[in-house]
Amino acid sequence: MRIKIYKTIFIILLIGAIITIMLIITQYKQNLINEEQNKEVIDTFSKIDEEDSKQLTLNGYNVIGTIEIPKINIKYPILEVENPSPESTKTPMKYSIIKYWGGKVNEYGNLSIAGHNKYDGTMFGKTKNLNIGEIIKLEDLEKNVIDYEIYDKFVTNPNDTSILLTKDIKIREVTLITCTRGNKERLIIKAKQKI
Repeated sequence: MRIKIYKTIFIILLIGAIITIMLIITQYKQNLINEEQNKEVIDTFSKIDEEDSKQLTLNGYNVIGTIEIPKINIKYPILEVENPSPESTKTPMKYSIIKYWGGKVNEYGNLSIAGHNKYDGTMFGKTKNLNIGEIIKLEDLEKNVIDYEIYDKFVTNPNDTSILLTKDIKIREVTLITCTRGNKERLIIKAKQKI
């Protein structure tokens, strides 16, 4: 009787392990596809002129600029999402970094950009390694590249909307948002235009 129970438990655990491995492999393959698509969009964005860049899309979402963070070796297109909400951002965030709040890239005020905290280090998975004084580069549709210097880094709860507000509309500011602690908190990186 005990041997049957042990065999049953072993079979259930084995099936669970196989399913888990298959899910991990599927997610890894999707990440590779997304990274390749992002690289193609970045390459295209850098080669086309200002007018054509306004027509560039990734999986049906308009590309409104690019973000580059040299310290952690990432460069992604920024996707525009109509009426961003936790529900409407799920799909585009599977593909790339998104504009969550604010005006156009490199406009005055606060532009809030959200990205997944991927365990493989893609998207915003390495932003925890950023420090005060490091640089974030944003390129807009007019091909202007502006350097932003990080001045604050903190963790907050997912419902904290104060991070989206602009304290001074006469400066250019960017706020990076990603989840941490299993989506229980948000890691926030604030940066201002480097002068």
